[in-house]
Amino acid sequence: MKPLAIVFIAALLCAPATLAQSKNIHEQTDPYSGLRTLFLEVGTRTCTGDRSPGLHDPEVHLLLSAAENPDHTVSYFITPELDHAGYTLSLHKRDSMDTLIDGVPGSFITPTGSTTTNLYSGNNSYLHETIPFSISQADLTKIGSAEWFQFRVNGSRYDVQRCSDAKRLRDVAEFVHASATYGTPVAAIAATPRTVLHGNLLEDTDPDSGLKKLVLAGVPASSCPTDPPPAPEDPEILLRLTANQRSDGGVWYFIEADMSHGEQLNLRRAATIQVKFADATDTFHTINGSELITTPDVDGHPTQHETVAFHVHQPDLIALGKTPLIEFTIHGNGHNLHRCVRAVQFSELNQFISITAGYTSAPTVASNPAQH
Repeated sequence: MKPLAIVFIAALLCAPATLAQSKNIHEQTDPYSGLRTLFLEVGTRTCTGDRSPGLHDPEVHLLLSAAENPDHTVSYFITPELDHAGYTLSLHKRDSMDTLIDGVPGSFITPTGSTTTNLYSGNNSYLHETIPFSISQADLTKIGSAEWFQFRVNGSRYDVQRCSDAKRLRDVAEFVHASATYGTPVAAIAATPRTVLHGNLLEDTDPDSGLKKLVLAGVPASSCPTDPPPAPEDPEILLRLTANQRSDGGVWYFIEADMSHGEQLNLRRAATIQVKFADATDTFHTINGSELITTPDVDGHPTQHETVAFHVHQPDLIALGKTPLIEFTIHGNGHNLHRCVRAVQFSELNQFISITAGYTSAPTVASNPAQH
């Protein structure tokens, strides 16, 4: 069994299983507290219609765990384990995993984000990434009786989708039954409802307000045809589009840049991005400036991402779809970044605009856009 990198169970030591009959279910007992944790590793396969994993794609297993708590409750987790990948997903706290249980959509969220370590096989090392997601006992029971379980973990730059079937899930029901003796199940952390509408289009719904957010996932920007290659200090850039439904009846649109592996721009409020359309050039401003987050890179080293969102209007996005080569310049503090993106990379732009147009039947114009 591969190690599960969660702090609160890292110190558990192995003890003989006493509850379960299946050889695939294992129990660990903390010798100091006497608290138990039950584990079951489940195999996965490529989903029907997906391409075969490439050379740098990970091997994926699912680790189910039930941890006995001091207050006589039990916490359940479903943890994708990724091995031998050429990249990491680098999820953050409260990021989500989208699921289909016999075709019924759902979502689980991670209370901790990813943990990446280097493991060894002989003299060779490989990446091992674990991402625990909170799950309820009821959802585990559904998985245990499912004919087909499909999940997709969406990382900052990559996503991993896999499936499991009844044969691989045959021990889940026994796992749930065995863990039921631990105590009262803890409710899983509530996830923001997310629907994968099509391909790279993701829609979130705020559970309190019911307001929606649509994201057209990021595409990589490259040097423009007449430009030299990026300098070593220039970051890699991903562009994504977002639309936020507002309580005032309007929709606010943003072009977001995710920059990493380079010199930071440290943009402040009202910094600008200049975009060259097919027949004009326009300038857009950021409301909040740069946001800096740190995630591990492929080697487990911390990598800082600088993200910044520039406010645009729906007609601007329509114009993007009519521009074969989208040319943009982000104006930093004494350092500008000039890049290009081909419109074909935003192949779902028309659907993005069509969906967000339905967020309101009578858009209103406010004096300032709300925080994105």
